[in-house]
Amino acid sequence: MRKLNDTTSLNVEDIIRNKNLKETHLHDILEASAIINSRLELNYVLEQVIIHATKLTNSVAASIILICDSTNDLVIRYATGPASDRISNLRFPASKGIAGFCISTGQIIVVLDAKKDPHHFGEIDEVSGFKTKSILCVPLCIKGKTIGCVELLNKCDGAAFNDDDIAVATIMSNLAAISITNAKSYEKLQTTNFALKSQLPSLDMVIGKNKKVQKILRTINKLRDARSTVLILGESGTGKGIIARAIHEQSGRKEHPFVIVNCSVLSPTLLESELFGHEKGSFTGADKLKIGRFELANNGTVFLDEIGEIDKSIQTKLLRILQEKAFERVGGTKTLTTDIRVIAATNTNLEKAVEQNLFRRDLYYRLKVIVFQLPSLRERKEDIPVFAEFFLEKYRNELSKSTRKFDKESMNALLMYDYPGNIRELENIVERAVVLTEGDVIHINDLPDEIQYRKKYSLYNKITTNPEKTLSIYDMEKDIIYKTLLECSWNQSMAARLLGISRDKLRYRVKKYKITKQSNN
Repeated sequence: MRKLNDTTSLNVEDIIRNKNLKETHLHDILEASAIINSRLELNYVLEQVIIHATKLTNSVAASIILICDSTNDLVIRYATGPASDRISNLRFPASKGIAGFCISTGQIIVVLDAKKDPHHFGEIDEVSGFKTKSILCVPLCIKGKTIGCVELLNKCDGAAFNDDDIAVATIMSNLAAISITNAKSYEKLQTTNFALKSQLPSLDMVIGKNKKVQKILRTINKLRDARSTVLILGESGTGKGIIARAIHEQSGRKEHPFVIVNCSVLSPTLLESELFGHEKGSFTGADKLKIGRFELANNGTVFLDEIGEIDKSIQTKLLRILQEKAFERVGGTKTLTTDIRVIAATNTNLEKAVEQNLFRRDLYYRLKVIVFQLPSLRERKEDIPVFAEFFLEKYRNELSKSTRKFDKESMNALLMYDYPGNIRELENIVERAVVLTEGDVIHINDLPDEIQYRKKYSLYNKITTNPEKTLSIYDMEKDIIYKTLLECSWNQSMAARLLGISRDKLRYRVKKYKITKQSNN
């Protein structure tokens, strides 16, 4: 066995220069590199690496062997040669074979006679029927970590693997490492993109039937070629982020980044660095250059969520971005420019914040170019069934449940609720119901307590605001209060909330009507 140390740390140019590769080899390697990097699919990359490694080294067979993340075993991910169909995807212990030794030591291994080498794992030959004579095994490393190896078996002419073969195999291993990294990143991006698209409601589902929201949609269509700043107002959970994304997707910037910054979750110092970036050494912990969101979003859109929470120390810089598209990184002196469109959103009353000197007046009016006011869910009751059905279908599929509809009572209860958390709260309620229900239909008992008891709240309002008989008010009100307290396990705060009165008023009525847990109503 011949072992070479640190050869894999050399770059491609060093290997080519030191090993004096043939000119024909150089041409073939460049051609192979172009083919390997022409696509990003992982299986294609592995296939092309092995095909070209086999050809360039004049080997009978070859394989790429990778460490399996879940079990730490080794798996033959792709193979060529007469036994390739029998060993592809074969798993074996990481401690076995020349491949295991190569991966564990990080060394290039050359074996002249496999039968005489103690590390040779003969069981693979028994499975495949292939007779291994000589082996060249090169580690496959990514960012200093060995993730597998490229293994070449038996020269076609019966000769031993030479320095030329080692150089070629090392170059192919380096190409494989780069290509595998790119392919895995691409795979991850594709998976994430699919997941995001599958979770994002269609625009029709977001809009619903509400006339105010329909009008917003028609206006969005008119903004296709505009560069104007947009300000989206509305309570939390009304869909401001989805409207912002819809504006971006229907604009000429849709092929460029859509960058989201939540201004409420970062301290002023961190937010400034996040937005504008910082130079290396500009403050303690700034050990490298950081590119800010405005710079990253060049030619695209920046969505500043909860802009009402932004500190006044940053507002001046933000105003300059809006007016001049210019900024400096934290700790820097060079003026940079960026071509972005800003969409801002808040549930804060910005006019009141301006009056209280918490928000710059000039920034407010610079943001207030095109304004969308999203209605709360309680203002668009007609859309509750549409949203509920959409979320039911979403979580039915995600959780693999058979649940397919709401019964009439549960849907009526959903329609009667006020949703302080808006669409987001409705989604959580439906997800909970899908998890808890045991059949095909969601019943009222599958809904949270505050929704289950909403009918009592509605009946109480009817009794107290529209009494038909003065003599019956006392008994009816007492009965409603007692039954609500009973349903709430005597939790007066919950009962008061369901009845639509303050806790003090409830306590007054409990005392007035002499209601106790032992009352017999």
